[in-house]
Amino acid sequence: MKNKGINILVVCIFIILTSISCKSTPKGEENNLQDEIIKNESIFDLVKEPTLLNVVVRKLGSEYPVSILIVNGAETRWVQIDKPDKDISKFIQKISEITNMSLQEVNDYYFLYPVEQSVYESLTQLLLSDKFPQKYNNIIVTAGFGAGTKLFNVLNSLNFTYGCNIVSDNSIAELPIGEVVIFQKPLSVALEMILKSARIVPQSIRWCATDDFIFFYTTLNMRIKQLNDCKIFDVDKENHLLEREVIISLPKSVPLDKKASLPFYEGAMPLSKVASSLANQTGLTIEMRSGTENLPVNPCYLNKTKLKLALDLLTFQWLDVSYSYSVENGKIVFNKSGE
Repeated sequence: MKNKGINILVVCIFIILTSISCKSTPKGEENNLQDEIIKNESIFDLVKEPTLLNVVVRKLGSEYPVSILIVNGAETRWVQIDKPDKDISKFIQKISEITNMSLQEVNDYYFLYPVEQSVYESLTQLLLSDKFPQKYNNIIVTAGFGAGTKLFNVLNSLNFTYGCNIVSDNSIAELPIGEVVIFQKPLSVALEMILKSARIVPQSIRWCATDDFIFFYTTLNMRIKQLNDCKIFDVDKENHLLEREVIISLPKSVPLDKKASLPFYEGAMPLSKVASSLANQTGLTIEMRSGTENLPVNPCYLNKTKLKLALDLLTFQWLDVSYSYSVENGKIVFNKSGE
């Protein structure tokens, strides 16, 4: 399966965090005090004083069975409503008005995006419901992600919690998402919300999807011709090593107990830094040919899957087609053509 397009909108905006000012209160206690106030107040009491939009969205999701997202960068707008309407739909409509945001209601969720930048209108056209195999409609997601969370951390969290294998290439993997609250939505709709919040326009995103994995990529990926029909992921039955089942967690392994939490990371690490972890989890030696040692490896969590698919999902994240791998004589060899 695939989606077509030319451009990708990549805009990173630093998040501004504010806290209650109290000269006599140490900073750590000050933050705890603010969190406690927010926790104990209802959403309708909270907004009677100026409150950051992302805090409002998060609080709303914690109190009501609602799915809502804001596009990344809009989280620092302020909300204040003297007499909030307790009808949730009307309440959200009022939020959109006072924050100068447009509101899209689709697939039973609310999407808030800036009015003043018309380019965001294209985000409303990103609709993934029923675009993936039926398996993903049967996975029902309830989750919340804070503004600024890197996309690869979000996908890894879904993989870890719901037993999926969802990966994106490096052209979008490190994009920060907006505040997202998801309540009992099919995985396809949850992904739709997440990608919208990260400002990923439908013209640029494509994917390969089977019951075993979803791989998101863009036209910046030089393997695009091979990825467009997804046959590059076909099983290689001639190499028995590639049929080995593995669980991959990078940059380091994590407990398999689902009660444990999956670490969130700031960014990619060089291949040379994660090679030993990859070797331990595959039982194979890792060899890095010249020019591959510093390839950026984004944090990745893959559930039980064939070694070939795991290595494909790792390698195809690199946009440059000259990088590849081979498995031979008990080794995983990372290559760069021309070296």
